[in-house]
Amino acid sequence: MTNVTGSDSRIENYLARVRSGLRGLPDQEVDDILRELRGHASELAGAEGAGVEAALRSLGDPVDLAKTYRAENTMVQAECAGSPLMILQGLRHASRTRTGRVMVTAVYFFGYANVLTLWTAAGEKLLSLFSPLFPQTGLWYTPGSIWSLRLVADGTPPAGANELLGWWLVPAAIATGWVLRSVIDRTARWWIRRYRQSKALHTA
Repeated sequence: MTNVTGSDSRIENYLARVRSGLRGLPDQEVDDILRELRGHASELAGAEGAGVEAALRSLGDPVDLAKTYRAENTMVQAECAGSPLMILQGLRHASRTRTGRVMVTAVYFFGYANVLTLWTAAGEKLLSLFSPLFPQTGLWYTPGSIWSLRLVADGTPPAGANELLGWWLVPAAIATGWVLRSVIDRTARWWIRRYRQSKALHTA
């Protein structure tokens, strides 16, 4: 069996490249990752005389390995984050293909666009107290129309429509926006957690 120590220069050079790719992560986390990789490399190199080069090849390209660790770190943070940007980053990492990343990004933005529309309508309704700029903001109902309900924010209601909520639009739009945002973010976190669990099963 080949005698390999953790201080082998080839292993240390490999770990230095991984460390470079992990720049920006907490120092303690980087140290833990490198300690784990050093142990794996030494163990693999010593197993049945495989050698250091074979052990490092089995670990994979150090740049790609660092990207994998960074993606895992982002997804872990996204699972408990309140920031939509952090959740979106984690969600993109939880998609295996470029098409998947485009789709989840589009769906996430579409959901938040609806949240912003609701909050914009609430804000414009409040502003109409002090300014005549948004007199037609509201939830309008058109009798006999297929699309009978329409939320108007900074626009013109359909001809013959009746405004339904009045000032109740403000709390209704704010509350509905918060509920929708909660559903969007909880669904995104669930998807990220599901992806991580399935990935762990495949690598176990």
